[in-house]
Amino acid sequence: MMRATQVLGLVGGVAWVAAAFLWEGGDDPLELGLFWVGAVCLTLFLLELGMLLVKRGLLALRLFVACALPLLVWMVVAFAATSASDDGIVWGMTGAAVAVFAVVQLARPMPERATL
Repeated sequence: MMRATQVLGLVGGVAWVAAAFLWEGGDDPLELGLFWVGAVCLTLFLLELGMLLVKRGLLALRLFVACALPLLVWMVVAFAATSASDDGIVWGMTGAAVAVFAVVQLARPMPERATL
């Protein structure tokens, strides 16, 4: 499941970068489609990343951190987008950063499971 969410992070980041290049500030369906597909993929990637941040602990703590990480990223990016003169650039830079992070995660070897 980790590899699937890492691929989703890469796909979402690339979708946001593509939407940033096509962004003209309008309501073009292609731009909005790429944006929302990227948003869903990035959110799922960040949820999985949040689950990995807490290795041990209660399930409630892991779920809290898993939900808090995407919310934090969304709030920071939304604030930056409203402050910028062209919000497409902010979404594109965020997509590029998440895509690079997903590639780094994909390049790391998978941890082996302990067999009993």
